[in-house]
Amino acid sequence: MRVRGVVMENGQKTLNDLFDGKKIFKVPEYQRAYAWGDKQLSDFIDDFKNQKLNKDYFFGTILFQETGKRGAYDIIEIVDGQQRITTLIIFLNSLLSLLTDCDKDTKELYLETYIKYKTAYKLEVLSEDNEFFSTYILENNDLPPDIISTPAQKKLLSAKKYFDAILESEFTQTQLKEILQKVENTKVLTYSVQDKSEATLIFETTNDRGKQLTNLEKTKSFMMYKTYIVSDEPEALLSNIQSRFSEIYKAYSNIDDVIDENAILQYNFIAYEEWKVTQQRKEYQIYMEMMKDKVNELIKNDKKNETLKYLDGYTKNLRETFSVMENILKSDLEEIMDIQVLGNMANFYPLLIKAYRFDGSEHKLKFKKVCRLIEIFSFRVYSILGGMANKGQSRLYTLAKEFNGDYDQLFSDLKIAIKDFSSDKDFVEALGDSEFFLNYSSTIRNYFFWKYENYLRDSEQPVAAPIPHSVFRTQNKRYKFSIEHILPQNPKEDDLKIITSKLKHEKINESFVETYLHSIGNLTIDPISANASKGNADIKVKNTAYFKKAPFKTQNELEGFLDNGKWTHKAIKARKEKLISFAKQTWCNY
Repeated sequence: MRVRGVVMENGQKTLNDLFDGKKIFKVPEYQRAYAWGDKQLSDFIDDFKNQKLNKDYFFGTILFQETGKRGAYDIIEIVDGQQRITTLIIFLNSLLSLLTDCDKDTKELYLETYIKYKTAYKLEVLSEDNEFFSTYILENNDLPPDIISTPAQKKLLSAKKYFDAILESEFTQTQLKEILQKVENTKVLTYSVQDKSEATLIFETTNDRGKQLTNLEKTKSFMMYKTYIVSDEPEALLSNIQSRFSEIYKAYSNIDDVIDENAILQYNFIAYEEWKVTQQRKEYQIYMEMMKDKVNELIKNDKKNETLKYLDGYTKNLRETFSVMENILKSDLEEIMDIQVLGNMANFYPLLIKAYRFDGSEHKLKFKKVCRLIEIFSFRVYSILGGMANKGQSRLYTLAKEFNGDYDQLFSDLKIAIKDFSSDKDFVEALGDSEFFLNYSSTIRNYFFWKYENYLRDSEQPVAAPIPHSVFRTQNKRYKFSIEHILPQNPKEDDLKIITSKLKHEKINESFVETYLHSIGNLTIDPISANASKGNADIKVKNTAYFKKAPFKTQNELEGFLDNGKWTHKAIKARKEKLISFAKQTWCNY
């Protein structure tokens, strides 16, 4: 039987009592990296600012695990409360740095209590951030360029700058001393435990009943608690779960600016769990409830081994899912970036997660083929045929749930889905509509012609390098794409006669406008800056001054469509036919 140490007594104490002595508080590696932003920092400082000096202020409950000694120092891991503790230390460090109306010995005592005792810092954050934390946050050293290497380091520095600026600009020396006094007397409720099992029990029973945890934190808490409840010897699996969540938090810290963790949790459930869609509900939308019900049902039926197997498998899959999502979102694979450009990613992520994970090859060739079929689905169903954002979602989610590595079957299923939701006939007819320009957003128009430009660069001499996604996505007007009407929409009055003679029409009548002006054959891709410089110049000027020497093959080829040297309705029809042929080859030939 383990005997409880005497490092720290449970119960209520002041923050000054908590930090006093030879203690080093440590953020364990399985915890989330520092993540507080301006909203939490503002609330933190407002709580101290608004608290009356003679009134008690409660800092909350902090859960610790005693892990032994390092020399003369007691090492205490923060199981719950690390965001608050880390913020408190950054805040006090800024305050003490700005406090000048205080004698040297008193200030030194504060620094030894909260920041650094002898050579030991009172708080150690995650290992990958700890040197940065001590050197640049606590010691206030000048920050070299490009030194920040993790999202947490950026957050730590942001918190320091926030407190430095607020405390210096809005607080007098008297007010700084008052806040310091408030911090000393602030009450905190502590639980100190000896092992992971006890920590798990207390964490779950104190945190899943009202405290606002994220679903990811709730998942970790629930999984660890149920492991503790079911297993006779839970330490090994608890350590594995903690390790997995450490990897999850690290992976997510690299993508938390582009995707919500709840979305990834839901994608994981869709991909790996059993669920149904009924008239009443889609079970994957209540994934937390479904997961908990599954575990509780197993426990209720006394299926201990199945419960532990499920808990182990769920956390394994979750770790893999977050890792795969990081790889996908950071990927430079053309096939992934195409899908991202088109959007509706929520429909595809569960299938992408499993297709990526099951493809163990170095170059991910099978995964790339899945991406290619998804791009065809997305462009045809959502972009060109204007399907609702959730059209085909249940089919795609079912494919993700059922996929277990049979890529040939998956390829076949995706091809069937493409045709079920967008027939070749409907797709081609939509592209050939006389009002193509008016029917689609600039993103869709640009995407089509960007793909056509790269097709020409690859297939027609002289071969040229493709235009990369970075150029397609740029906001720089010098390079940003727009769609140019070859025959202008609003020709200048004094040019009307020239244009109509070029087109062998006495005038551009209503019938011509309806049939040809906005047709795909009368459009080309162009940078916004070049488009604006051309204005409404007629085809003769455009062709001789711009198109022949243009950097785009889409424009270079226009001369080949001229009808006896003129841009006529025949030229527009001929070019439309080539563009439709390209579309069939690209999005119908799979």
